[in-house]
Amino acid sequence: MDAMTRTAAGPAAVGRLRSVLRGLDSESLARQVACKLSGAPVGRIAGRGCQAGVMEDMVRRSLDLARNWLLSGQGPDEAALSDLYETAREAARHGLAAEDVIRACSGAARAVRSTVLEADSPESGAWLLPHLEVPWAFLDIALTTVTRAFADQRDLPSAHGNSRAATLFARVCAQSATTVEDLDRAERLGFRLAGPHCPFVAAVVGGSAAAHSGLAARLRSAGALACADGHRVAGLTGPDFDWAGPLADSALILATESATSDTGLADAVGNLHDLVTLAIGDGRRGRIRLDDFLTEIMLANSPRLADSIVRRVLGLLDAEDPSGTLSQTLRSLAAHGFNRTEAAAALPAHRNTLLYRINRIEKLSGLDLDRHAHRELARLAVVWSDTVSSGNRARHDHGPATDG
Repeated sequence: MDAMTRTAAGPAAVGRLRSVLRGLDSESLARQVACKLSGAPVGRIAGRGCQAGVMEDMVRRSLDLARNWLLSGQGPDEAALSDLYETAREAARHGLAAEDVIRACSGAARAVRSTVLEADSPESGAWLLPHLEVPWAFLDIALTTVTRAFADQRDLPSAHGNSRAATLFARVCAQSATTVEDLDRAERLGFRLAGPHCPFVAAVVGGSAAAHSGLAARLRSAGALACADGHRVAGLTGPDFDWAGPLADSALILATESATSDTGLADAVGNLHDLVTLAIGDGRRGRIRLDDFLTEIMLANSPRLADSIVRRVLGLLDAEDPSGTLSQTLRSLAAHGFNRTEAAAALPAHRNTLLYRINRIEKLSGLDLDRHAHRELARLAVVWSDTVSSGNRARHDHGPATDG
């Protein structure tokens, strides 16, 4: 059915609907839905391969498919459905539950339907009714596609046990009361539920989602509670777990914490996720520790304060200097311990030019870069701004690795 032409709507009403549909903010909506569907603890710094990012992709793709159906009057073709199928399988590889992905599709369908209703007007009459059916027609197709994708993913040997481990891991981190089902999951996995537990997060640089599923399976066979989350593996071990074998892989990044009480597990795992994300961006390999990126982790644990510092230091610079010359100068100063000679050479810039820029920076920001406290404030602003920017680039510039 051509949803745009086989109705009695006037051109003004159709034009309004088209305008509203094209103005749908799929990026913002996808982020909102993904946050609501978050399960096990994750880091606060955006990175490639996180569950929230995959969920955003699923919502965004669903929104676009339903919206395009309304705009073109044609349902998704085979290529579009194939993309939706692969996105759903990617969600399954990340350890997401089928019901969460279906909820994402449902949320997208409801959002598109609400968008159609926003185009209503007193003269619209019954012309909206066919349009309101489109989101539900899309949802029928999406449910079939998601169900098939998850069924196919569960058939892979590396997927056995991952869902069970992910469920148990999330429940332990959430301090949920132990149930008979939890005891059964732990027994089937060969994991000692009583503790003490040492949280960990690992990643294989350049490894596919399937490679991480395989790593999680090997760790489970060695006695760890390990679940693959796309391009991360997270979980719990006992204090005496031997990491020598996994660390023999030169592409592995491993962040671990000592035995942690259940009340602190969620925060500890979040910190470890952030450590791995930071280590990947820094080109690190092997075992990494909290003090390797202590400043970044402290800022990540206080994101509102960190954002406030960035606005305080860099906000006016970027507003008054869209070219970014002043913020680039401040970054160079911070990177070289506010040694002006070294900063001028690195930019490069003549010393007098550097002094002129410093004067502008101080006037705009209200900082005195000769004071230690103000230098530290500027350094924190630069560190957090660069951390957030690199995390977003990693998330949007790198598509998921293939499972070859």
